[in-house]
Amino acid sequence: MPPCLLLTWTGMKNSSHKNPSRLDSWPQIADPFAAGLFPQSALVISDTPLFEPGVSLCRSLLCEEPEARSICRCRSCQTDFVDHPDIHLLSPSPHTIRVADVRMAVQSLLYRPLWSSVRIIWIQAADTLTPESANLLLKAVEEPAPYVHFVLTTNNPDQVLPTIRSRCQRFVIADPDSQPIEALPPDWMMARPLLPDHVVQAARFARKQFRQSHHRQWLGIWEELWQAYDALAANANQDIVREQLRRLWTRR
Repeated sequence: MPPCLLLTWTGMKNSSHKNPSRLDSWPQIADPFAAGLFPQSALVISDTPLFEPGVSLCRSLLCEEPEARSICRCRSCQTDFVDHPDIHLLSPSPHTIRVADVRMAVQSLLYRPLWSSVRIIWIQAADTLTPESANLLLKAVEEPAPYVHFVLTTNNPDQVLPTIRSRCQRFVIADPDSQPIEALPPDWMMARPLLPDHVVQAARFARKQFRQSHHRQWLGIWEELWQAYDALAANANQDIVREQLRRLWTRR
């Protein structure tokens, strides 16, 4: 039985060398992921919103071209989560995750992935699972099919079923945004040369805006900025990337 991975964040193909570029903000996740050592179940813990690492981890697991270093154009990376056939999202409705919802998600695991090499259940606010829901999930986590991945995120790990926590391998991840982030000038993307570091600063600014406002638009901007970072790191045409960034930034 493979162990779960417990990731404390205060703040995939089956290849042996997977692309961890989306996970650069969380090297403790990126390193085992790149080495092909990422386990089938992950419990991500933080005292701040958890959408960003959850999105990055699920995107990386679902990617159909894990060796790509620039903006990935595979259908999984270009498809919204709600439309992807290989991921099932669970969240409180309104205050708890009900056993009927978990049962439906677990039943979806009977079918092999349609697009990706994996099928994912992403449980947001895992501490809101009812006792019945948690026990049903535990049975699925104990004996997952080889193509199944569980991603659980929570701000209250003590409220997660102890038998789930007991199966977790622990990793401590520091918050990459612990330092103050200065406001960006409106024309930051016009820098010449446009460096990956410019995009990193913009991505951290977007994350800070998301944490303060909880507007999903900033989360989308954050994800697209990291795609632009990959493009620049792969020596893409700077003028093309600059124009894409300009259009992205005007959508705010």
